[in-house]
Amino acid sequence: MRQLSSFKVSSTYPPVGIIGASAAGLYAACLLAKGGVPVYLFDEREQWGPPSRTLIVTPHIQDVLGCIPSEAIVNRTSELQLFSPQRSATIRLSQPDWIVEREKLIQMLARQARAAGAELLPGYRFLGLEPVHGGLVVRLESSRGRIEHLRTRVLIGADGVFSGVAGAVQRDHHPTVSILQAQVVLPPGTRADTTQVWFEPPSTRYFYWLMPEARDHAAVGLIADDECQAREGLQRFLSIHDLEPLGYQGAQVPLYSGNGRPWRKISGAQVFLVGDAAAQVKVTTVGGVVTGLRGARAAAQAILQGSNDSRELGALQRELDLHRLVRSVLNRFAPSDYDQLLGLVNARTQRVLGAHTRDEICRVLLPLLLVQPRLLLLAAGRFLFRSAESCQRT
Repeated sequence: MRQLSSFKVSSTYPPVGIIGASAAGLYAACLLAKGGVPVYLFDEREQWGPPSRTLIVTPHIQDVLGCIPSEAIVNRTSELQLFSPQRSATIRLSQPDWIVEREKLIQMLARQARAAGAELLPGYRFLGLEPVHGGLVVRLESSRGRIEHLRTRVLIGADGVFSGVAGAVQRDHHPTVSILQAQVVLPPGTRADTTQVWFEPPSTRYFYWLMPEARDHAAVGLIADDECQAREGLQRFLSIHDLEPLGYQGAQVPLYSGNGRPWRKISGAQVFLVGDAAAQVKVTTVGGVVTGLRGARAAAQAILQGSNDSRELGALQRELDLHRLVRSVLNRFAPSDYDQLLGLVNARTQRVLGAHTRDEICRVLLPLLLVQPRLLLLAAGRFLFRSAESCQRT
């Protein structure tokens, strides 16, 4: 059995292996290395950074990272315009959302992890793991076809939506949705500081968006149940709005299902899943950058503290569970329900929504229902109506 040539054992902590140079994987590596743990992060790509894709994050990412990822930010939007078939509403954000380039965010996190002392090893494909007494042997294949082995008592799977680590520990893959967006010239009359969102249930149970990337360019996209629906929906939307695509960006994103803890013990070793590998994604908006980073922080805290529990993980799961509850209601909405929903967005609800980010649903939901209790009546009525329809069909 060949050991990695750079492998060194600390007398203070056992080494930690991380599979996947995702944002969550790199952040976990950085936190652990800062805590004095020897960390070895492997990724099958030769270069750090996934394919280029812009996405929108809330400023809550600063609270998680402890810094502003300035080099990854390409634009800021301080206003959110919502559209249903017959209505519209505008939310003025107290703190602007950030449009970030994912590739640059990954490169920034990689530099920080390396500077903290983590070993980043590109060109290694995860093959599997084997339980041994008191730990695991992780099998890897280098880009040159050489098989390497890493012995560890702690393994973190940060290898994305179709995680090989999750499969190796017999965790089922989560259901997924497709994200597809096109880069376009910013339409005339559209402000570069405003993100627009359209709710069109006949096309998608999620939404369309226009996200300004700069003064003259934007990303227009949607979330759909599969790639075919995404392609057809986006082409239709571009045609209706007379937009010419300059290029496309897409991804498969997992949906959080609340199905158990993302941690497991095998042969005395701990295996953690973080980020997309654990489906740490807000299913209301299908955004997973901030929540994935929180998952990485929870795993790092548990490792550094030598604990099987984490207050951070509990708080994150409560947040994700609330998003799942809200999504279960929204999935039952018809176009007229979205009209009614936006009609309930008055001055008080606008202030509540503008004061909190989408990554703070535990803080915003109760104040929102207090200032606009008819939101609860709408949600309950729609939930009961659709449930009755389903029973009649069966």
